[in-house]
Amino acid sequence: MKVSTVLNGIFYEVTLPEGLTIEQLEEAMKTVTDVFDVINDGLIKRGMPPLSRLIRVNQYSGMVSDLITRALDKLSDFKRTRNTDYPDLKNPRTSVGIEVKATISEQPWSTVGHNVTRGWFLVFEFDVNEKGSPIFRRVWIGELTEEDFIWRGRGPTSKRTPTASVKRESWEKKMKIVFERAAGDMEKSY
Repeated sequence: MKVSTVLNGIFYEVTLPEGLTIEQLEEAMKTVTDVFDVINDGLIKRGMPPLSRLIRVNQYSGMVSDLITRALDKLSDFKRTRNTDYPDLKNPRTSVGIEVKATISEQPWSTVGHNVTRGWFLVFEFDVNEKGSPIFRRVWIGELTEEDFIWRGRGPTSKRTPTASVKRESWEKKMKIVFERAAGDMEKSY
């Protein structure tokens, strides 16, 4: 166990893919929070609301995911792939990949992806503080297979992207908590 005073939580000892450490995850999370703080300070100085109130929730979650991916590219052995490629990060030495997701949902298994795939998944649950910046609630990691997913598709009149989610039983069995914010320090998003 590693206590993070900056993130006000605990990192647990779990199996991580080779080339990724708890220290790198912590630094990436701090970097993302700092970047959002700078953006929000700039918006507020110009009389605008924070970013969390300017863009859609899925865009905000996508930004958190993209910034985590960029930070881990700089901090770990994992390197970012093209924006539309799967997985988001790949270790060139081991060829192991990690798909990065971020969500404000308290049911992270329901928000994992648009595709049914296999591999490592790194999922960041977050809330949004009063300044409009992400505050990480939990971070999960695990290896999933195609059998762990449910294809949700989309309705006949929907224009939304078809999605898949992880079966809750698979999530509970295979995904492990890497980080958890201190109890009593949970803020509600949006």
